[in-house]
Amino acid sequence: MLEIFLIILSVAATILCVYLILVLKKIVLQIEQLNKDIKELVDNTIPVLKNINDVTLKANRIVSSAEDYWDGIERSIENVRYKFSRLTGAVRNDSVENPAGNFIQNIKALSRGISAFWQEFRK
Repeated sequence: MLEIFLIILSVAATILCVYLILVLKKIVLQIEQLNKDIKELVDNTIPVLKNINDVTLKANRIVSSAEDYWDGIERSIENVRYKFSRLTGAVRNDSVENPAGNFIQNIKALSRGISAFWQEFRK
């Protein structure tokens, strides 16, 4: 009687071991597939991030050029105002806002924010 239980127990243990091996094999295959998917995702993401980085650098150069250009225009305008005020002797109120100057300042701030974001994102 004890021998029959030992035989049944041995057969059950063998069946459980085979089942465990099959389950582990399925898990290993799923992990390998997940690893392939992650590698493909990384391979596809890296060029996109490089392109975004290039676009950010180009945008920074464009904004910098616009800043330089705008600074030159502002200096020219100030020179003309100064010369005109000297000729007429009139005192002008300099508190008038310049919408284009505000726009350039907003673009500068946006560009710096994007640059800071990408620098932190790359870390």
